[in-house]
Amino acid sequence: MGMLDQSTKLAIAQAVTSTGDTASTNIYDNGSAHAADNSMTGENLWINAVVNTAITSGGSATVQAVLQDSADGSTFADVLAGPAVAYASAPVGTALLQVQPPVGMRRYFRIAWRIGTAALTAGKFDAYVSNTIQRNVSRPSGFTVA
Repeated sequence: MGMLDQSTKLAIAQAVTSTGDTASTNIYDNGSAHAADNSMTGENLWINAVVNTAITSGGSATVQAVLQDSADGSTFADVLAGPAVAYASAPVGTALLQVQPPVGMRRYFRIAWRIGTAALTAGKFDAYVSNTIQRNVSRPSGFTVA
C-alpha cells in the first residue's frame, strides 16, 4: 500500500453486514465542480477496495465493491463495479475492486459495498485512493521447503 492521506481513506475496517448497498464511511471530494476530467493529478492513482477482516455468512452471501460518483455529494450513481464474489472465496486481503478513476467522473465519489443473496454475520472492508496497487496480501505464516 502506498502512502495514504486521511482524505483518501474511503473506508478503514468498515463493518458491513446488511444485504443491499452500504456506502463507504467517507466520500472523496475531487475539489472541483468542473471535474469533467477527473484525473486528480498527473500521477497514476488507484482506487482500492479490499477485504480487511474475515467474512462470514449464515447463507450464500456475495460481496461486491461498486465505485459511485455524484455531482452534489448526496445523490450517487454507479460508475463501475467489481465482480460479485462468493464470501467464502474472499479471504482477508482479497481485492474486490482495483481501478484507476475513469475519465469523466463527477466531483464526489465513494465505494458502495453491495451484499447479495444473504446477509453477512461478520466482515470488514477497506477502500482508499493510493498511488499504488494493493499487493501485500496476508498469507498464513510458515512454509514447507520441498
